[in-house]
Amino acid sequence: MSLLLPLLNILLPLGYLLAVLSYGVLFFSEPAWAHKVAPRIARTLVAIHAAYLILEGVTFAHVPVANMWEAFTFIAFALTAVYVALEWRLGTRTTGVFLLAPPLVFQIASSAFVTHTREVDEILRSSWFGVHVTTALLGFAALTIAAVYGMMYTMLYRSLKRGQVGLVFRRLPDLEALARLNWHAILVGWVNLTVAIAVGMIWVSGLEARGELAGNFLGDPKFISTVVIWALYGASLTGRLIFRWPSKRLALVSVFTFVLMLVSSMGISLFLESFHQFE
Repeated sequence: MSLLLPLLNILLPLGYLLAVLSYGVLFFSEPAWAHKVAPRIARTLVAIHAAYLILEGVTFAHVPVANMWEAFTFIAFALTAVYVALEWRLGTRTTGVFLLAPPLVFQIASSAFVTHTREVDEILRSSWFGVHVTTALLGFAALTIAAVYGMMYTMLYRSLKRGQVGLVFRRLPDLEALARLNWHAILVGWVNLTVAIAVGMIWVSGLEARGELAGNFLGDPKFISTVVIWALYGASLTGRLIFRWPSKRLALVSVFTFVLMLVSSMGISLFLESFHQFE
C-alpha cells in the first residue's frame, strides 16, 4: 500500500494528460475512435482517482484535504466526476477538452507538491466532515462547470447573432445542448450544496451542544455566503421550472452567481475569520 500511493500519484497526471489529449483530438478532428476512447479514458480515470482518494484517506486516517495540495487532487476529482456524469447523462462529448484541462492543472500541482501526515486536526477524521466536504466540493465543482457552459452558451449565442462563427464555435455543441448541460450542472451543484449545508448544520449543532465548538455557527461568514449562493441558484432553478426563464437568462445567471461566489469566497478568506479556514 505504501508503494501504491506514490505510483498513483505519478500516474494520475499522466492519465489526465491522456484524457485531455484524447478529447482534444475528438474536438478538433472528430475521428470515430476518439468518440469511443476518450469517454472510456475519462471514466477509468474517475474510478482510479476515487480509489486513490479512498486509499489516501484510509492510509492517513483523515479526509484528504489536510493541506492545499491534498485539496487540489480532491478538486480535480470532483470536477472530473461531475463532467463524466454529465457526459454520460447527456451524451455531449465535445466539451471535454475544456472541462478536463483545469483538473489536469490541479492534479499536476498536487502530485508535484503533496505531502501527507497523520498529525491532523481531529475534525478531519470525522465521518460527518467527510460527507460535508465531499458534497460541498462536488457541488462547487458542478457550479463551476455550469458557469463554463453558461459562458459557452452566451458566447455562441452572440456569435450566431453576429453571423461570425469561427472554428471553435462550430465545434461546440449547439445552443440547445449547451442549455441542457448548463441546467443539469446547476441542478447537480444545487443538490450537492443542499446536502452539504444540511449535513454541516446537523453536525455543527451536535458539536455546539457538546461544547466542542466555540463561536456562533449561524453568524459564520462562510456559512452565510454559502446559503446566499445556494438561495440564488435555487431561485434560478425555480425561475426556469416555474417561470420558464429562457436558456439565455439561466446561462447569464449561472455565470454571474459563480463570479459572486468566487469574489465572496476570496473576500472571506482574505479579510474575515471563519471556522471554515481549514477547508
